[in-house]
Amino acid sequence: MLTRFLPPAALAALLLVACGGSEPPAVGAGDGAGSRSVEADYHTLKTPPLANGEFDLLTVSTLPDAVTGGDVLMAVRGLAAEDSLQVRAGSRDVTAAFVRREDGEWRGLVEGLVEGENRIRATASGPAGARRATLTVINHPVSGPILSGPHQTPFNCRTEDNGLEPAMGPACSAEPRMQWFARQLTQDWVEVENPFEGYPAGTLSTQTDEGKTVPYVARVETRVINRGIARLAVLDDPASRSPEDPFEPVSWNGNVYYVYGESCGHGYGQGTSTTDFVLGGFPDLTSISGDALLINLAGVSDRLGSGDITVHNTLSAYGNHCNPLISIETSMMMKEHIAENYGEVARVVGTNGSGAALQQYNAANNAPGLLSAGLPTATFADIPSTAMTVADCGLLLDYYERSDLDWTQRKQWSVNGHNALSGNQLNAICSSWEDAFLDRLDPTAGSGCGATSEQRYHPEDNPTGARCAIQDANVNIFGTMPHPEHGVMVARRPLDNTGVQYGLEAFNDGAISFAEFLDLNRNIGGYDIDGQWEAARMVMHPEVERITYRLGGVIGRGALAETPFIDIAAYLDLIPVANIHEAIRPFTVRDRLRPRAGGGATQSIFRGVLTQPDVYPLMDDWLDALAAAEAATGFGGAPERIARVIDAKPAMAEDRCSFGTIGGRLELPGTLLGPLGLEAPLLPTLTAILGLPGVEVLSGAELSLRVDVPENFDSGIGPCAIALPVTSTPRMVAGMPRSGDIIRCQKKPVDARDYEADLTAEQLNEIAAIFPEGVCDYTRPAAGDVEESLIWPSIGGRQRLPEPVSLRWRAARANAD
Repeated sequence: MLTRFLPPAALAALLLVACGGSEPPAVGAGDGAGSRSVEADYHTLKTPPLANGEFDLLTVSTLPDAVTGGDVLMAVRGLAAEDSLQVRAGSRDVTAAFVRREDGEWRGLVEGLVEGENRIRATASGPAGARRATLTVINHPVSGPILSGPHQTPFNCRTEDNGLEPAMGPACSAEPRMQWFARQLTQDWVEVENPFEGYPAGTLSTQTDEGKTVPYVARVETRVINRGIARLAVLDDPASRSPEDPFEPVSWNGNVYYVYGESCGHGYGQGTSTTDFVLGGFPDLTSISGDALLINLAGVSDRLGSGDITVHNTLSAYGNHCNPLISIETSMMMKEHIAENYGEVARVVGTNGSGAALQQYNAANNAPGLLSAGLPTATFADIPSTAMTVADCGLLLDYYERSDLDWTQRKQWSVNGHNALSGNQLNAICSSWEDAFLDRLDPTAGSGCGATSEQRYHPEDNPTGARCAIQDANVNIFGTMPHPEHGVMVARRPLDNTGVQYGLEAFNDGAISFAEFLDLNRNIGGYDIDGQWEAARMVMHPEVERITYRLGGVIGRGALAETPFIDIAAYLDLIPVANIHEAIRPFTVRDRLRPRAGGGATQSIFRGVLTQPDVYPLMDDWLDALAAAEAATGFGGAPERIARVIDAKPAMAEDRCSFGTIGGRLELPGTLLGPLGLEAPLLPTLTAILGLPGVEVLSGAELSLRVDVPENFDSGIGPCAIALPVTSTPRMVAGMPRSGDIIRCQKKPVDARDYEADLTAEQLNEIAAIFPEGVCDYTRPAAGDVEESLIWPSIGGRQRLPEPVSLRWRAARANAD
């Protein structure tokens, strides 16, 4: 596992690499004489121990190479009480912005930064003499980009559709808007036009997790960050202050509940959201869509009522832009905005499912410290491995329809990796994949594209138009190639099925005949770059496989084990359309973690019928214990961090099987407080219904109508293993391991030992004729695989870098005289 803390010579060499954020790409080094660079821990921002007389200057709201909006929160650590401090930003004296805290650290918001390089210099004078530390920070526009490469174009602004004024310029900038909403028992959230004059009759109160009883009134800030519509909600009581008094988040507990968006789209538009995404509450059933379904179950209003800031950004919603680097970039900028405008962030917990689960796992794998924990549901690991299933299902269904052989439903689901319940025509998982996402391979399709019909690509009418295939949302990552027909440069694609023996396990199990196995693999074909079926199989460009693994596009090679996860694996295999979220997916993540430090113990899987409100009290306990352990330890590397995460894990956080009500347990704690102190239970508990004592679990919280038992999912014995069978995928039936992380296999010659039947030499030759380059050797790593992917990867800002680099949390250390 990457220790991440380099010797001085290697660190100095790294810092000479361009970070790619400004024009031209700025250099992330350049600290002045009298100081040297050291690294801060991504999770805790702790630095190596100081010698007598040394002190550190560092950014605390974001990485020094990723500052946005012209300001950054900075800290000076290690000064003696007798030391005086002066801080300059360029030629300006900004010392007045710094305040000494009780722990001796000086903190200040340095404003007025210019775009590009800014030298911040701290000078201390005292008994140890005069010492100086100089840190170069790179400031970027709040519209980005920072690390995701040049902006994709066209990009259609939708500020007015999101309640803002008309957009100003191509970055979709608009004046921010503040709104207030009051929570009521009968009408859910009601907007309050003038909250300084009081709230509507029937407004509820809520009790925060700090024990405060306050009006259940939320302030919602809507603005544009990284070209996306950013919404932030926090408890507020404006009627208790004058309209002229500044807003202070006095009821905020320091925690952030980051509500990621679902689905997977193409990135040509700003997207839309509503205040409900950060207020939660009771969903409007008429407005639920495939892009905003699971968000209604994530307990957003719960966390808001407990004192969290709840946030959403349309550019960290994969339905608008399915790009892991843009998601990380947007999340980073949202966190920076909160730290600089609301206060110190204690923890950020990611939530929501499907495309939102993808983003949480990608963030933890690639950008340690961005999230404190993840609460995904309806999990997928990453875009390439998920796209592999989409393409496989589309090809298989097309083949079955074209074939003259008798492909019964049972034979089909044996090849698809499904079972009799999840493979029948009424509930076929592959059919759901085809209906929901196969058009994402077609650059002419408009589903979720964000581009207008006039802007969209057409092979004859508009060959230079915006291509609406999923790889086009990631063109900065995958690079381009000339279109084979008209020569226009188009995005390369992370799809490959060369060497894949579809139905291998089904053939070895006797579910299909040799003739069927041979015909299937001879005629399966592939999709061309325009998403149209062709007889040839799909071939991935070697550069795509290399960059995908190096950037952590296939997760599991980065820092994933350093962040606690409780995967809420609700069983959706038998629900049409939703069944694309197969029960196998959390286990693909687990199997990627197993061979690495921690062995998968930092990820818990809770299977059954449950949602985030059922588990986030437990995650709070996990993070509280981890924070206490981190406070008592010093600077360390990844192995130490992983060990602390495992040691802090509560016993109740081990893998579990749960049956009961959806969202059977809610916070607040279990009640809403009415205007006169009237308490209304959110859901009846076992005690309320049966008059029986509650079961004390989850740190004393009372379960509501739920049975919750530990289960070893590897054993195959237990209520979930028996009642909720886990299916497979077409590629796993073809021999790929359950980790699902081999997007292009290494090849080997056809080998008779791979087949249970005694095949003749002629039959083996028939297989070899289909696979002239050999068949997949799944005992070996993927082609292009890496042992360790880049941490905090950047492919540049407005200019794409020739090679991606890792961003480091640099600190400037003053040398003692």
